[in-house]
Amino acid sequence: RRQVYLPGDALDEGEELQVDNSAYHMLHNMTVQWPCLSFDFVPDAMGASRSAFPHTMYAVAGTQADNHYKNQVLFMKWSQLHRTINDDKDDDEQPDDDLNDLDEDPILETKTMRHMGGVNRVRVLQDYNSMAAATWADTGKVHIWDIKKIMNVFENPGSQVPSSAQTPLFTVASHGRTEGYAMDWNPDGRLITGDCAGNIYLTTRRNNTGASFVAENTPFRGHQGSVEDLQWSPEESSVFASSSVDQTIKIWDVRAKTRGHALEVPNAHDSDVNVISWNRKSRYLMASGGDNGDFKVWDMRKWTDASGRAAPAAQFHWHKKAVTSIEWCPTEESVLAVSGADDQITLWDLAVELDAEEEARHRAAMVGPNGSRREVPPQLLFIHQGQHDIKELHWHPQIPGALASTALTGFNIFKTISV
Repeated sequence: RRQVYLPGDALDEGEELQVDNSAYHMLHNMTVQWPCLSFDFVPDAMGASRSAFPHTMYAVAGTQADNHYKNQVLFMKWSQLHRTINDDKDDDEQPDDDLNDLDEDPILETKTMRHMGGVNRVRVLQDYNSMAAATWADTGKVHIWDIKKIMNVFENPGSQVPSSAQTPLFTVASHGRTEGYAMDWNPDGRLITGDCAGNIYLTTRRNNTGASFVAENTPFRGHQGSVEDLQWSPEESSVFASSSVDQTIKIWDVRAKTRGHALEVPNAHDSDVNVISWNRKSRYLMASGGDNGDFKVWDMRKWTDASGRAAPAAQFHWHKKAVTSIEWCPTEESVLAVSGADDQITLWDLAVELDAEEEARHRAAMVGPNGSRREVPPQLLFIHQGQHDIKELHWHPQIPGALASTALTGFNIFKTISV
């Protein structure tokens, strides 16, 4: 019978893995000159919940060049993202709207801006009317860019990026020379940034659409190690969460900085808490990923058990190396995407619960070579491979089920049959 390959299975001499096109609605690879640790999608005016192929997407990324003065911020337009051809199907089995131009390659257009130092993280303010992007530089500076003007250039062939957009609108210098990775925008234009010394700073836009920012010099302090990730609450505009190498997750309120954090999950993981994601639909749920490869889901209505110990609502240890990115699906409240340093991206549906009969069938299907058993959680929907050293993933906010990921080997843009 047909053998299902799982990461870690040994390959016979001469065997190599081939992608199964039937598992994807869309799968494209993009390469750039220098690898990017981070990227983010840019909102567009083409509508939400769109499904018709080919797709077009906009993104911002930052490079890790071999010399600091070669680094750039990349503003990208990915277009002609066609449906993946299923080689096992005849033409009469392909959807009618996908038979045209199936062999066309996707198009990558870029605009670049010089960036002093490597880019540790990129985050875009998800507001089409007042778009801005922030880049966390390894020099200790956070730069804010006016990307509305840059994105307009893609829609006007032959036009040039105006000089006013070729340098940052504002530079946050609050962190001194201490670099960091944690960063998140509030929809109202406030930016929080966390560094490797455990400090978190707030930068505020003076008005709702203006280009003037004010960076505070007094930090939120409480972490005993590097702040690895930050997330604003999707429900309370003054509340944000942080995760750290001190193995904790903390909840803060910007209105009460002097009081310190409002809530804490001590020992949330047995290692660094690399990444967190706040569920935008079930807003009491948060996911976190650890340096030891595990990820957990927290019900914020009950962080701990009766004895005060951290008590996640669910936890999984599938990835064999550090979790590098985690993000809830914006359209399916129980679906989660996780990437790891083990070169895997996994998709999970935490709502899956098997009855006794289904559980028996599931276990019977998980027999490996030579009759060996392989434990595969029923909540695991999909495993995506093919990239080396995966750093970050994001769901596209306007194309349901579409994902992109950045790795040492470039970008993947894909949509699976599972979501």
